[in-house]
Amino acid sequence: MKKILGIAILLLSISFAQEEVSPWSAYAGITSASFDDSEGRTTGLSAGVGYTINENITVGGGLSHRGGTLNTDDGGGGFVDIDVKGNAIELWMAYSLMNTDTFSLSAGPIYAHIYEFEAEFNGMTITESESDNDYGLYFGGSFPIRDNMALNVGYYQGLKDEDGLKFNNVWFELGYQF
Repeated sequence: MKKILGIAILLLSISFAQEEVSPWSAYAGITSASFDDSEGRTTGLSAGVGYTINENITVGGGLSHRGGTLNTDDGGGGFVDIDVKGNAIELWMAYSLMNTDTFSLSAGPIYAHIYEFEAEFNGMTITESESDNDYGLYFGGSFPIRDNMALNVGYYQGLKDEDGLKFNNVWFELGYQF
């Protein structure tokens, strides 16, 4: 019995000693955000982590932003451009549509809790800690750069209608698989 137990422990330790790729990853990059039908885009940073559940599904979370430029009535017969930025905590799920050694495609849902808004106009900045949420779908691609690094590119389309506006984002990120 001791010999069988010793052989089992030896085999298990040999199989676990082999190098495995960690299911954890991290990403950071730049995001260009807008509203549907807005006059312009705002830029911000994004960063987060991902955890690979199986070869097709990864879940994660991080920091990102929402926003855009709105052209609105200034109350005096003219118009003013307002840059709106919302800082958000995102939760996402990615489903792998295609995965090769040189390129991968994925899509999935994103939920964002927007915890702060900033509005810039006429040289003034107003910050509100009023919270909101946003949800939608994304479609993205990943291009391997080195062994554990990749360039991630994606497009997000918000589905939540907020006073006739829906958010959309384009992002470029550098990802690292631990």
